[in-house]
Amino acid sequence: MTSEEIQISEELKGCYENLIVIDIGANLTNKKYGRDLDSVIQRAKDAGVQKIMVTGTSVRSSKEALRLTRLYPSTIYSTAGVHPHDAKSMTEEESWAELAATAAAPECVAVGECGLNYTKDFSEPHVQREVFKRQVSV
Repeated sequence: MTSEEIQISEELKGCYENLIVIDIGANLTNKKYGRDLDSVIQRAKDAGVQKIMVTGTSVRSSKEALRLTRLYPSTIYSTAGVHPHDAKSMTEEESWAELAATAAAPECVAVGECGLNYTKDFSEPHVQREVFKRQVSV
């Protein structure tokens, strides 16, 4: 860091000294973070981020987010959900059981990503509505 960056960093510490800074949308299940996840987490901590929410956007990514919570306890928390674009993937009851089990884990603090998104035609609107209703009931 340059001396100017260090000075700015020191000045900013006073801004968040009494705050809990939480990153609520970290996509740390993306494979591009696989090799340097430790340094990504450390840089976030160095920047004052105290908690990181890793959002599940599919059954697979929800399970991976939960796995990360166990590798970084008290820092990473997870959600379990299916993005509306992937709603069409939720055809098997086994997928719903896996999602519910993931959501029930104590480290999983919310259901999501979930909702409706009609801007692209990745999943039909009626499928999105059905999946959304089921996720809300999880």
